Amino acid sequence: MTRTDVPVAVREEFVSRGHPLSPSQDDVDLISLGVNSVTLIQVLSALEDVFGIDFDMERLFSAPVTVARLETEIARGTALA
Repeated sequence: MTRTDVPVAVREEFVSRGHPLSPSQDDVDLISLGVNSVTLIQVLSALEDVFGIDFDMERLFSAPVTVARLETEIARGTALA
């Protein structure tokens, strides 16, 4: 998977849980888009499995969680080209 595939994979995890997101929403806080905390944790867990990483939850939740921030955290934890 390449770096450009990451936001697509992140959005697909949200779509699979009933939260369709468009690329124009990549910088919008997911909670403000109606994603509840349970769904967010489920998606984070799924993304950890998909990318073989462990999110630093303290750092992740130190600011609003967005698709763009998830992409950054995933890239930080993997060797994406």
